[in-house]
Amino acid sequence: MKQIALTALIALVSTGVYAEEKPFYLKASLGYMKFDSEDSTAVKEDLNSTGYAFTFGYRVNDYIAFEGGMANLGDIRKEHERSVRGLEWYYSDDEILVENYDYQSKQETKYKSYNLGLALSTQIQQNLNAGIRFGVHQWCANDSGRAEHSGNHNWYSLDRELLDAESFDRSYSWSSNKNSGSNPYYGAEVNWTTGDWGINLEHTIYEIQDEKANLSSVGVTYSF
Repeated sequence: MKQIALTALIALVSTGVYAEEKPFYLKASLGYMKFDSEDSTAVKEDLNSTGYAFTFGYRVNDYIAFEGGMANLGDIRKEHERSVRGLEWYYSDDEILVENYDYQSKQETKYKSYNLGLALSTQIQQNLNAGIRFGVHQWCANDSGRAEHSGNHNWYSLDRELLDAESFDRSYSWSSNKNSGSNPYYGAEVNWTTGDWGINLEHTIYEIQDEKANLSSVGVTYSF
């Protein structure tokens, strides 16, 4: 069984080599990036930006190609706000802490992706092809932002006598807070070719944990 599968694979690759005079290609894509976010705590979000991608591919035959590349998935911005008044808990056996505070933060996250997958295509008419792309991508997120936290703490006895009070006003910022992971990507494309060059219309979805980055782009392909 293994010998049959190996023979079939060799035949497939051999057929592809003879079928494609120029099996390798490079593609550069530029387009509109939109994130599907599930952050219900954000009071303001900017989920749209510009994205671009570079792809290196090898055509096994007229229908199958292996692809690898990188994509800049743009950046998203989120703002969070929270105001709390009269938050109580028992500070000790005979004291109650009451907290009032305001919290604000602005956060920016930049995403990059490194992907590996397959492209399946078929000819619609002369020089015009359509297909799908799918695979796995390693995404990297770089997070930065600033937060402000101000308010006061009041300590009361169990009889509601004010024992002490303290106000606070803190601000802090962060940068290069990095995160990464692996998720699938998938999409569809239409390609028009003339000679060694081609023009692509693409839509690719990159899953990133609970979010999805949607890149709608125009690409230019060069075969060699």
